[in-house]
Amino acid sequence: MKKIIALTLLIITSIHNINSQEKNEKDLITSGKWQIEYMEMAGKKMKLPSEMQKMNWVIFHKSGKQEGMENGQKYVGKWEFDKKRRIMKTNDLDGIAEQKLISVTKNKLIISVKERGAEMIMGMKKI
Repeated sequence: MKKIIALTLLIITSIHNINSQEKNEKDLITSGKWQIEYMEMAGKKMKLPSEMQKMNWVIFHKSGKQEGMENGQKYVGKWEFDKKRRIMKTNDLDGIAEQKLISVTKNKLIISVKERGAEMIMGMKKI
């Protein structure tokens, strides 16, 4: 009987932790303005110069609105987060794209996106 109670508590705690983590990911994504710090393709990492970083940023609002600047051109789009698949679906200047969330912390956001059949990783910092 004690084993069943302990196992039940363990399962409930695990489910709660998973739900908290998923909620926290969206909260972190929507916690501020993200500036592209680097891009990586085929294992080659390219850090963006600070002038370019200032012209490439994005804000993901909890409401699903997305604001950003790409190469100096401001835009407004839409986004949604599929927490099960950890996919950020965006609709902006580049059209509709699915970006895989690799990791997010309070200061870093790393996503993966397919560009012309190749995987590109974008690392962003919060500003």
